[in-house]
Amino acid sequence: MTKRLILALLLSCSPLWATTYYVDNCVTVGSDRNNGTTTSTPWLTINKVNTSKFNPGDSILFESTCTWREQLTVPSSGSARSPITFGAYGTGALPIFDGSAVVSTWTAAGVSYPNVWSATVAATPNAVFNNNVFATQAASEAALTEGQWFANGTTLYYYESAGNPSSQGYTIAAPARKWGINSNSQSYLTIQNIQIQKGNSSGIQVGISSNILINGVKSYYNAQGGIYITGPVGGPTQTGFTVTNSDLAYNGQTGFSGATYLSNLEISYNKIHNNCQLPVMSGALYMYDTSVQNVTIEYNEVYSNGLIAVVASNGTGIWSDTLGSGVVIRYNQVYGNVGNGIYTENNNGTEIYGNLVYSNASQAGNAGITVTADASGLASSNNLVYSNTVYGNGLGIRLWGCVGSCAVPGTMIGNQVENNISVGNTGAQLAVTGAATNTGGYGSGNVYLYNDFGPQGTNFIEWLYGVHYSTYAAWESAAGNCGTPGCSHSVQADPQFASAAASQFWLGSGSPAIDAGLNLGSPYNIALMPGSTWPNSVVTGDQNAYGSGWEIGAFIYVPPVAPATSLQVVKVN
Repeated sequence: MTKRLILALLLSCSPLWATTYYVDNCVTVGSDRNNGTTTSTPWLTINKVNTSKFNPGDSILFESTCTWREQLTVPSSGSARSPITFGAYGTGALPIFDGSAVVSTWTAAGVSYPNVWSATVAATPNAVFNNNVFATQAASEAALTEGQWFANGTTLYYYESAGNPSSQGYTIAAPARKWGINSNSQSYLTIQNIQIQKGNSSGIQVGISSNILINGVKSYYNAQGGIYITGPVGGPTQTGFTVTNSDLAYNGQTGFSGATYLSNLEISYNKIHNNCQLPVMSGALYMYDTSVQNVTIEYNEVYSNGLIAVVASNGTGIWSDTLGSGVVIRYNQVYGNVGNGIYTENNNGTEIYGNLVYSNASQAGNAGITVTADASGLASSNNLVYSNTVYGNGLGIRLWGCVGSCAVPGTMIGNQVENNISVGNTGAQLAVTGAATNTGGYGSGNVYLYNDFGPQGTNFIEWLYGVHYSTYAAWESAAGNCGTPGCSHSVQADPQFASAAASQFWLGSGSPAIDAGLNLGSPYNIALMPGSTWPNSVVTGDQNAYGSGWEIGAFIYVPPVAPATSLQVVKVN
């Protein structure tokens, strides 16, 4: 018994000497002279945390409902078995780390600029907030109009015709700190249950750190992004990142972004919405650089990102840009985004399967799912687009291979589009252009099999730039395609969703997509079950356990359970 107890203690994820520290500035108001180790003797400031040293297994907890206008700069690393945790205690709303400062002292700018007010701020702002709304930035002080701002260094200008902005019933805030939390090159950390907002850059900055778990955070209203993870330029590769169960929203550019020399990332079960609030090119979940590899993006709800008609590529849902190997995008619900739903650019071997993608791409030329080799001439090869349901977007599924002045031989090779439903989109249900058509010597081996593009109709498929087909047979016989009528094994009919109007995209009992797909092998046999809700109630099943074949689209068909037959009880005398 004693040996078992010793072994259990040795295997414990927290060492015996781990300490929990408490920080409170609004309930049991603390003091930095306290020991911080009980809820009755908490510390007061984040600065006390920043200037302290912690041991592996320690926890630093912040009182719920409190707000700190400070930046947490992590001072110590944990260990592989005993991370250092930053989190919350108490009840109520998450503790808030606010990167902004309220601007309350304004001076009239003078007769040259009537209705313009100026104030000195702590840092040159990348955004200014009127309450919790991004105010519009003007190009210069002279160009200011009502409700707009402009900054010259740390001098902020704001146009308010009714008088001093501090007397108008709203609050102007400008970011005073770059981040809410900076990993500060420390590793083996858990960051959870904290709200971070209004940083001048990102809410959470993870740089040159490894083995970070970010769980249950809210990151809102940051000038650039909610969470940004990056390795050092030139390496070495940083590894082991998980972002899960978090709400990343209302940020100026991205909800989550990652770049350079990263490996083994899992982005899962998050809500990523209402980002891309500034008029710049941005995606809600955006990752780039060939040195980023082994990324899994799954079970996320990505929606309502972007501003209509601002700049091209604003508001794409999931954007994978020139990433390395091992990228998997699966089982996400992506809808209502201004740009593309899912966009992969110059990727090789990326797997996009089991996603529900609908009502995206209100910006012209965008699609539910896009796989592209762009004007750089880099290849986009061996990408798999399997078993997705794509509905009500601008274009449906789009493969774009650069041609003309940017054409490079071999830019689109071996991409496979199979077992997908793409129907009800405003433009073509399938749009294949340039090298993706296997013509002109620029691409080859791209296949489009066992899909349901709905009933054939006018211009329902694009093949080459601006060349459209209105029948399956004509498309199948086009140069670069499979060659003869029927060779694509397409389901040429309405897939009969349970209720597209209610966003219930599983298959009805009479659907022609049931048992009509190709067996693609493991792991693609795992698909969505009817009734799944994102991000935390997504249910999957094994295609091989239902019916005589695989379904086309993201959902397994499960026959409805017949109601139990009522029994008549007959009394026998």
